[in-house]
Amino acid sequence: MLATLQNAKLSWNDAGMPISDSFEDIYFSNNNGLHETQYIFLKQNNLPERWLIHDRDFFVIAETGFGTGLNFLATWQAFRHFRDTHPEGKVTRLHFISFEKFPLTKFDLKQALAAWPELSLLSEQLISAYPYAVPGCQRLRFDDGSVVLDLWLGDANELLPQLYAPADGLADVWYLDGFAPSKNPDMWTASLFAHLYRLSRPLATLSTFTAAGFVRRGLTDAGFAMRKVAGHGQKRSILVGYSQKPETNIDTPSVTSIAIVGGGIASACLTYLLTQRGYQVELFCADTDVAEGASGNPQGAIYPLLHQPDDLLSQFFIAAFQFCRQLLCDINSHTRFQHDWCGVLLKTIDEKSAQKHKAILDAGFPSELIEENAEGVLFPQGGWVVPAELVKTLFQLSSQKGLLKQHKNCEIVSLHKNDGQWVLKNKEGNVWSATKVVLANGVNVTMFEQTTSLPITPMRGQISTLQASEYDAISAHVVCGDGYIVPALDGQQVIGATYVRNDMARDIRESEHEENKAKMQRSVPQDVSTYTVTSGRASIRGVTRDHFPLIGGLRSAESLQTASAQMPKSGWLPETGSGLYILAGMGSRGLCSAPLSAEIAAALLLQEPLPCSLSTLRNIDPHRRELRRAWKINLGNRRD
Repeated sequence: MLATLQNAKLSWNDAGMPISDSFEDIYFSNNNGLHETQYIFLKQNNLPERWLIHDRDFFVIAETGFGTGLNFLATWQAFRHFRDTHPEGKVTRLHFISFEKFPLTKFDLKQALAAWPELSLLSEQLISAYPYAVPGCQRLRFDDGSVVLDLWLGDANELLPQLYAPADGLADVWYLDGFAPSKNPDMWTASLFAHLYRLSRPLATLSTFTAAGFVRRGLTDAGFAMRKVAGHGQKRSILVGYSQKPETNIDTPSVTSIAIVGGGIASACLTYLLTQRGYQVELFCADTDVAEGASGNPQGAIYPLLHQPDDLLSQFFIAAFQFCRQLLCDINSHTRFQHDWCGVLLKTIDEKSAQKHKAILDAGFPSELIEENAEGVLFPQGGWVVPAELVKTLFQLSSQKGLLKQHKNCEIVSLHKNDGQWVLKNKEGNVWSATKVVLANGVNVTMFEQTTSLPITPMRGQISTLQASEYDAISAHVVCGDGYIVPALDGQQVIGATYVRNDMARDIRESEHEENKAKMQRSVPQDVSTYTVTSGRASIRGVTRDHFPLIGGLRSAESLQTASAQMPKSGWLPETGSGLYILAGMGSRGLCSAPLSAEIAAALLLQEPLPCSLSTLRNIDPHRRELRRAWKINLGNRRD
């Protein structure tokens, strides 16, 4: 995989409609493409009538061929109208999944969608949120999360096998809208059709503009009941159908109560995302207030961790960075909090950093993400935030919905399961119960009997605050060289941070102030020896060796043994039955990774579409070490 994808190359016909140079085909009909979309995809799938009688509160539409996003925008418009006119309707959230191998540039997207002024209020939001052209899933949220778009960028034949489907399937509707089969046969293969069926829910419907016989036969062979109906405009006929997958007998228990342990950025993001979905959350914070741990620093930098272009860690952090920026923008539209997208400069300070920066630049990441700078490399869209203010803002917004109950100065010390419920007990002996429990209490996540073996290492970090009025501004950017320097705020400048492994003490040490100043000196030309340290703060990060967070269901010893014994014959699937989840191990990049990590955790909790691949799920699984070991052992036995 490459760090970036090839954008679509377009021409424009006499009617001003876009044409793909690669496939020599139009993106939508000259004869009112919006009406065509509404007829082929909304009407033939019986939308919005199905939203009135659906069996759950979210509805999933999946699409092959995002193109200009016209189908998404038309569906979003219809869903908005449905919610306005049918507030009693069962479906409150629309989830749209789409695949695109050659994404349009933002410039071309804007020009193409200008043809539909009636969609301008929606298309402007799509254009503003449109992601970098990097492989994998980029999740975009609209209308306070009631409309979600997952843009899977890359070859659909490679990406579809990477989608996780719950036991009863994923998609309620399929829009098949690749270029014509004669122009782009790779989008109309038996293998692709088989994955559509695998991901479909029982009785999921589909529609497509084509009526090609081999497409009808291929979809029929895959398990769909297909038929022809009248087409739109000059198109004589099109294909519609439905999945013949039998209904499952699996009883999926409803989520009636969710308890979250922790009071930092991870628990704040998860609480916000769950209450936005309409779920009640009960929070247990061991401290006297939230954001007193690692999330309580006066300022923190936000930028992605990049390695090689083809590794999943870089892809995870790019997606996390985009999602973080989007979520913070959404939150700031409701309640102001202090932050600045001033850019983050990775400063070249020695030969080792020079080689690392050259490798990143040579990898071909999008220039909107990272660019060359005279002093190193720059993340132009990076910046800083006041973490404690952000955390408290998230909890305040959650409380405003009346869906959050908080227990502060309440340290949970034990967990056990009783009659399908998790029972939480604090050190005073008080007990609570919940159907789902999420442990998001940072480095303390390993304190329970069920979690002692989790691969998290405590890492002490002390920051120092300088009197910024004593010297000229260091930089307009956050500077990361040896340590980091955040632009001054209220006359104070934060520098840091130390890394002391397996040290849980939070005392302030003069030796670490000096260490921070020494790091600062290696990053700036000014003499910093006379700069005055006015204060400091120490907190404990929970770090993992591979830099991936721990996200997912916690397996019992018996469940882990069963999963290990079945691999690799049965493949790998996330744990969803235990009801106990982990959201931790974000290290020093929690501000960047926590929003997407929480979104993944929420999707796992509620069995919704996931904003990441199965490969990424394996890398963030709390039991990944044991499962990888079992995979290798069992694979070796099979070869023998």
